[in-house]
Amino acid sequence: MSSNELQKPTTVEQIIIERKKAGVKRNFTQVGNTIKFELKKNLKSFLIMLIVFSIVFILFLTISELQLAQDVELSDDPINYINSYMAFLGFLIIISAAMLGGSIIVEDFKKQTGNLLFPKISKTRLLIGRLIARYALNAICVCFYYILVGSTTFIKYNEFPVELWSSMGWALLYAFMLLTFVTFMSSIMRSTSATIIVSILFYLIVFNMITMILTFAGLTIEPLFMLTYYEGIITGSLSMPNPRYSEIRMPTPGQGGGGHFATFTQWITPTEPAAFIGMLIYASVFLALAYFIYKRKQSKNE
Repeated sequence: MSSNELQKPTTVEQIIIERKKAGVKRNFTQVGNTIKFELKKNLKSFLIMLIVFSIVFILFLTISELQLAQDVELSDDPINYINSYMAFLGFLIIISAAMLGGSIIVEDFKKQTGNLLFPKISKTRLLIGRLIARYALNAICVCFYYILVGSTTFIKYNEFPVELWSSMGWALLYAFMLLTFVTFMSSIMRSTSATIIVSILFYLIVFNMITMILTFAGLTIEPLFMLTYYEGIITGSLSMPNPRYSEIRMPTPGQGGGGHFATFTQWITPTEPAAFIGMLIYASVFLALAYFIYKRKQSKNE
């Protein structure tokens, strides 16, 4: 056997290795290019959301300053001051997620761009790049809000409570979960506007109505199966309540003209381990469903 024949397998192996390296590099390049394109494409929506977050912060700051002007004393605990800015943060996050993620899948089929894009880049890399870019923009909005609240807190109390950054971490995870929910909605809706509207309505009405029904039905189990329940960890991580639920007493008519009270259990926040695991499970399920529907839709169009 000649020396050339002995070296041939090594050469073939080297070619395979080089091709694999080139393929991996190409995959990262395509994802990177998608991220850059999506960042530029969604810049206008991102700037609008920054303005919305700023306006909400300014409104809360104005309320706080008006209270001080009316001789309402500032709380001694900075956590209480921070909590005063968190009332609508969950709503802001779903609006941001819907605005930035509403078109993530549906735009390919509405505008018939899928046949143009998919031969050049796989659906997996395309979705990964879009998800990273849009989550990054959403995360910047959330961090920007926390920076504003943290800066104001530092001015008032001359300190940055560690709990504030923990709360921001939970808000970012919650934002990721809501973005995957919007991504799933984008995979089943027929237009971007429908995705945005339905996603927000689910957050404002459907989930809250289900929670109320479960509460007044007398169920005392912790609603870890409810998407919006995980919003509670954002403020719960600032000061974990003990117990993590409150009891609502409501008068009910009784016999003989008398009355009694019915007690209902309303859960406030999950524990930190439960919140972490629950949100990751939700995000994984939504992404898996969105990808499956995305792939199936594209197969029908081919």
